[in-house]
Amino acid sequence: MHPALSRYMDFQTAWGVWQRRNGCAPDEPTDEAFISAACSRPDLWTAVERAMGKSHPPEDAQNALLVLAARTASTVLSDDERLVGPLERARGALEEEGATPEQVDALVGAVLLEEAFGDDMPADGFDAAFVAESLETLVALATLTPKRVNALESAFAGGPDGAEQRTRRLAAQTLCGVAWSEGPDLISREHLEAAAARLDPELRGALAEFVDHLAEMRLIGPLRRIRLRRALAELV
Repeated sequence: MHPALSRYMDFQTAWGVWQRRNGCAPDEPTDEAFISAACSRPDLWTAVERAMGKSHPPEDAQNALLVLAARTASTVLSDDERLVGPLERARGALEEEGATPEQVDALVGAVLLEEAFGDDMPADGFDAAFVAESLETLVALATLTPKRVNALESAFAGGPDGAEQRTRRLAAQTLCGVAWSEGPDLISREHLEAAAARLDPELRGALAEFVDHLAEMRLIGPLRRIRLRRALAELV
């Protein structure tokens, strides 16, 4: 988990930073980034404020603070020399395809949330390699069109028009439909689980093979492939 994400997802810490925003030196260099994130999304910060002092903040307030924490972390990634290059390439590729800075920040924030919560990994470390790989994959995904998706599905199905081809095409179409119905996105464990739930159990082998095919096409990175194959194994 990124340190900034860990710091600002705590209600008391977030409230303390907000209270000290005027005239006080920040406790951490990233505090100003958090204040900026909260100011840019008053709807989210209002939800957080309403929950202050409650022993069990409601889910909407928890989600709002998590989004603000992820947004904060995404804005300070350029301070990490391991990530500055992948971040610049991802931002450039996405903006070239029409994404707004807000949309790019949301995608980067989603990567950080996935790194933190998307797998059964210890939360006390930060997997910078996984984040860097995900950002590089966003570069490849930025130019993915419906035509290319159809070509990917056809290439994976391959072979004669028989039962095996139909099985492979169905597995590919199901995962692509779940993951990319609203545009190219990093394929996550949640996408894979949703696709598997729509397929008969005997088709999950083809789903695993399609994950490997996307990895060969560099639309899934090696570290993500390991996570996804592990998730599929747990569904058996």
